[in-house]
Amino acid sequence: MTETARKIVEQPVAFLVSGTELAKDVYSEYGNVLINQGTVVTQPIIKKLETWNIQNVSIWSEVTEQVIADPALQKFLNTYNQSVDVVEQAFDTIRQTRMLPLATFRKTADDLAQNLTTAGNVIDQLYNLPPCDDYTFRHSVNVSVIAGLIALWLKYPPESIHAISLAGLLHDVGKSLLPPKLVNRPHKLSTDHYEAYKQHVTLGYELLSKVPGIAESVRLGVTDHHEREDGSGYPQGLSGTDIHPYAKIIAIADLYDEALTINRDPGMLSPYCSIEKLQHEVYRLDPKACLTFISHMTNFLTGDPVMLTNGSKGRVVCTNKRWPSRSIVQLEDGTVLDLNDGGDIRISHIIR
Repeated sequence: MTETARKIVEQPVAFLVSGTELAKDVYSEYGNVLINQGTVVTQPIIKKLETWNIQNVSIWSEVTEQVIADPALQKFLNTYNQSVDVVEQAFDTIRQTRMLPLATFRKTADDLAQNLTTAGNVIDQLYNLPPCDDYTFRHSVNVSVIAGLIALWLKYPPESIHAISLAGLLHDVGKSLLPPKLVNRPHKLSTDHYEAYKQHVTLGYELLSKVPGIAESVRLGVTDHHEREDGSGYPQGLSGTDIHPYAKIIAIADLYDEALTINRDPGMLSPYCSIEKLQHEVYRLDPKACLTFISHMTNFLTGDPVMLTNGSKGRVVCTNKRWPSRSIVQLEDGTVLDLNDGGDIRISHIIR
């Protein structure tokens, strides 16, 4: 495996194999270094990690080999692709019957929530998939997955993670009753059309209100996800504690995925800029959930091959957690460049 082909990924200890090189130090819950980065994993080390109850470690891995070799990741990708198809069919059902097939959505959300253990690779692979013309169905699944991961990182109990994943999957269900021209490119709509587009929240509420057995927390997670901490959201202009916690998580997942996908050109993926957009919006979002998401996401960016705004190519060797586009990058000629030194060069996008 060559250096240029390597990337840091988060690997569950359950799938760790001998011969793997640790990319980061392994710490105890008290902050003590248990194993140094650069250590080559052996069976005794794996046993120690299990004894210490370490769930995941950062390793060096060749991206394409990792995608194929990890059975948990492959299982997730299969579930993901099936989920996108199921959501598309469910939206068609709603358009035809104006009834929400809750059992279908619930099973799909449960399947996704049960496959969140390979978090780093999951996030990576969501955006390795080719762009699609109608992103609504994939966006619904992405938001379900990302919201579930945020809930996992916030240490929500399993039943809450599943509920949040379901609310994420349903968050845009009202769009199934809107004309396609309002749904696919909302950022390009006129003022009048955008006001019509915002009705998807009310339409979603009406669909959910007809379904017996749906938890109030899930319903509020859907209907409140465009509300903002400062009262600037819609449809009710709620603020602070009046917004359901599930909706606050879904809002972050929704904004992040939209920023990455709605303006995306093939081969030009920029989570660095998308995370910085969340940084600028943090006062309107739940700060704990938002900063938790940003902290975990920046861990996954180290090792990415990137294009800089001046046309140079390199690899991220240390991520700037506050401003990811200003991270430390090693150029192709070996030069190490700190983009936070006050210059104008930034990371443009990941090279796929």
